[in-house]
Amino acid sequence: MKTLEDIDIEGEKVLARVDLNSTIKYGSVKLTPRIKEHAQTLEELCDKGCGVVALAHQGRPGEEGFTHLSEHAELLNQLLDRRVIFVEDVTGRLAQKAMDELHKEDILLLDNVRMHEDELKDVSPEEHGRSELVQTLSEHCDVYVNDAFSVCHRNHASITGFPQIMESAGGPVLEKDVESISHIEESEKPRHFILGGNKHEDALVVMKKMLEDGVADLVILAGTVGELFLQVNGHDLGAKSYSTENIEAEELLQRYRDRIILPEDLAYEKNDTRKEVDVKELPVDEETLDIGTQTIEEIKKRIEEAKTIVVNGPLGMFEKENFKKGTKEVFGKLKELDRFVLVGGGDTSHAVEDLGFDMEKDFTHVSLAGGAFVKALLGEELVGVEALK
Repeated sequence: MKTLEDIDIEGEKVLARVDLNSTIKYGSVKLTPRIKEHAQTLEELCDKGCGVVALAHQGRPGEEGFTHLSEHAELLNQLLDRRVIFVEDVTGRLAQKAMDELHKEDILLLDNVRMHEDELKDVSPEEHGRSELVQTLSEHCDVYVNDAFSVCHRNHASITGFPQIMESAGGPVLEKDVESISHIEESEKPRHFILGGNKHEDALVVMKKMLEDGVADLVILAGTVGELFLQVNGHDLGAKSYSTENIEAEELLQRYRDRIILPEDLAYEKNDTRKEVDVKELPVDEETLDIGTQTIEEIKKRIEEAKTIVVNGPLGMFEKENFKKGTKEVFGKLKELDRFVLVGGGDTSHAVEDLGFDMEKDFTHVSLAGGAFVKALLGEELVGVEALK
């Protein structure tokens, strides 16, 4: 796969596929780590004397967050000392005119690419390359740069179509993600995986693969997957019980019990106060939302033994003040260690920023990708990366 170091883009008009997809809160687009990181990519392209045509998406058709990118352009204008132009068009006359008139070192953000009918068509990459979307934009740009690793598991026109017909390269965000994730299997042992978050189905798949392939020496569980395994281990979660995935979880726990660390205590809220309960004393009437102090200290001790640590998912509901403790203290310990620490997942990267950590300085690498990060961990081919190859 070519990167920006492998192609001469000085003064060229670059079509950059970035990921500005963000949380929309109270009707406004939130400034997220993802927008900040991709703003740096646009800045880097402008520094090379390029006129940059940025292509991005927001939400999915039919969902509440599916909207135009005008607010995203405003956020980019605030972040960058560049002129950022927005047009509410993707391939029409307005977009074509704006591309033709774009000055070097300026940025043109086209509208939500998922508003174009070609973007989400279920066709091959080769057919995407022949689409009106790809053909039209390629006529007005010289080089295609894909920096949207987080969308590379999707065969969309803006991801797999342009490499079929244009000189193409991976951007710096994509390059760092690919390199960091591919490094895991060659990294120093012991390797410990910390799996949390609220998608226990994804965590189960990752856990199974990493244990069976011998990639993970230890898997430390928190979040909903930790609760699922507590239930499988005989603990009563009360109303918060899990009815699916139990057979697979039971098999994993039986087969790899000495390599799986379960929570020892959990935290819940009562009268606006954080309370903790030993798992032997479960259930409680309230919903459990974080790991407890005993578990935090056990995790700190375990990760000191590791040489490589992979984290996917926050350890509790860090968005609530009473339940930041688990994620904040474990991440704080990871920051102190001189280890290879890879942190990944959309919610996980939000936790890194919200809890005051520095993405570039505190950990080896923080991936902002969600589904693509999981698929890459599992060793699955990502169609967007393969198209660049």
